[in-house]
Amino acid sequence: MSAEQRADRDEIHQALQTILASQTFSRSERLRSFLKFVVEMEQLGRGHQLKGYTIGIDVFSRDEAFDPGTDPLVRVQAGKLRRLLNQFYADEGRNQQLRIRIPLGGYVPLYERAVPARRSPDHTTLVAEQPVGAGPRERSTLSGPTSTGHLVRALPRLFFEIETGSDWRGDIFCNAVRLWADRLWGVSLAALGDSPEPGSEPQSVNTTDLFFVLEVKTDHHDGTLQVKLRHVASGQTLAQEIHPQTVSGTVLQLGALANQYTGSTLTLPGHLYQFCHASGLSSQLMLCLDATYRYALLRTDDAYQNARSHQQRWVGLSGQHDIVTEIPKLLALTAFRG
Repeated sequence: MSAEQRADRDEIHQALQTILASQTFSRSERLRSFLKFVVEMEQLGRGHQLKGYTIGIDVFSRDEAFDPGTDPLVRVQAGKLRRLLNQFYADEGRNQQLRIRIPLGGYVPLYERAVPARRSPDHTTLVAEQPVGAGPRERSTLSGPTSTGHLVRALPRLFFEIETGSDWRGDIFCNAVRLWADRLWGVSLAALGDSPEPGSEPQSVNTTDLFFVLEVKTDHHDGTLQVKLRHVASGQTLAQEIHPQTVSGTVLQLGALANQYTGSTLTLPGHLYQFCHASGLSSQLMLCLDATYRYALLRTDDAYQNARSHQQRWVGLSGQHDIVTEIPKLLALTAFRG
């Protein structure tokens, strides 16, 4: 970790106090105590003691008979804390330079430095935040010009909802889906903790007709993992799966299930887009993406003419001699509105 990146104790203390005093955390004394405890323990050099048993006794007042293996209290509360931190940094704390995270599978806090979005030389890439002390890693990018708000409004918006009381598998499944962000060209992913309720989204975001919720829960009785994609406005379920614990009990199993679900449900040929097309909800951009995808598969004259007809409606594409088949490039060009 370089001197420029290193977060000192005072900076971490201030970041913690800002969170504890925030409106986002004002209603949860339990989560405030949880966060304060793990940060202070780590700062004292006692991060190795941050185990489920220690937290259960010192934070949640469990007795010495507490068994974190059979009592999911600490895991459940850790999941809630992660989601509330995400909510804080998406709203009140969006301008915070130092961010505190609780990693999945552990309780020792991490400190990330939020790097201001900056442009690459060709003005086509926005660079996301980088963890403090991390080496080079794959960065989240958004191809396109400065103003991409209309792209977000014209695409389905996916929210994540993990049912209260679900175990760690709910977080892992949602994180695995979110790893697809750079490949889900036709869907806008909301931040974890964001809500599709009216008034919770900025006015610049698309209408609720294109709001969808991915509901994830685990059943404590039979151990199953239940996943459902729901259309907010109609309440209709588009795709639902139930997986026994024997195939959803490890991180890699969950990753594989999330990949399969995302590919069949959230991609351009998936259930979400087919529902929008059948219900007359698809925007012009969605129809353009669909036509382009079909041509990339079919390579027929009819498919070419259909894709070209859709693409020529966009200012950024009207001067193209041929159609654009690369979806990321297509999205970048449609962002130019003239």
